[in-house]
Amino acid sequence: MIPYRLILSVAFMVSLFGLASCTALRVLTHDTTTDLSRLESGNYEIDPNHVSVIFKIDHFGFSSYVGRFNSVNAALDFDPATPAESVLNVVIDTASVDSRNAFIDAQLKGPAMFDAAKHPEITFVSTKTEPGGGDTARVTGDLTLAGATHPVILEIVLNGAGSNPLTRAETLGFSAKAVFRRSEFGLSAWIPAVGDTVSVEIEAEFVRRDER
Repeated sequence: MIPYRLILSVAFMVSLFGLASCTALRVLTHDTTTDLSRLESGNYEIDPNHVSVIFKIDHFGFSSYVGRFNSVNAALDFDPATPAESVLNVVIDTASVDSRNAFIDAQLKGPAMFDAAKHPEITFVSTKTEPGGGDTARVTGDLTLAGATHPVILEIVLNGAGSNPLTRAETLGFSAKAVFRRSEFGLSAWIPAVGDTVSVEIEAEFVRRDER
């Protein structure tokens, strides 16, 4: 007679194998779309595990110095039937700036630059969304940085949308770029040795909120 515990163990392993097989099949057959007519409307929020905000700035004319922010939250209200009415809100933890250099990070967080103690958040609030051709859009919004607010334009590309094959959550994936002058926000330290023009590159996945 086969021991009862052995039967349970075998059944458990078969179940795990079945689940793994289903997941693998979903991954292998996974598909995304940029066709607005196939996208799902709703309130979306950033996936904190799949977001990257990188900034680049000229360094002595030798190279572009690269830094990032490690803590980013964002919400997107989206209806593919009326994409121009989309609303995007982004909140970045100022103190999460990361240049991979402790001395530079301290300078960036200090009063000469971001002044994280006084201005703990960097925010972007969209004011206008202009759908472009196909999978592109231009989003104008108010960027608040170090206590100053000025309009900044995000050039956005929809990379793909669909059900995440692992979580099954409805997901929108975007790339975005923006360029602005930091001196407009009162951040003039080290100019011209360190450039005035800041380039920002963003990669982000948004998950429909009712599926988190």
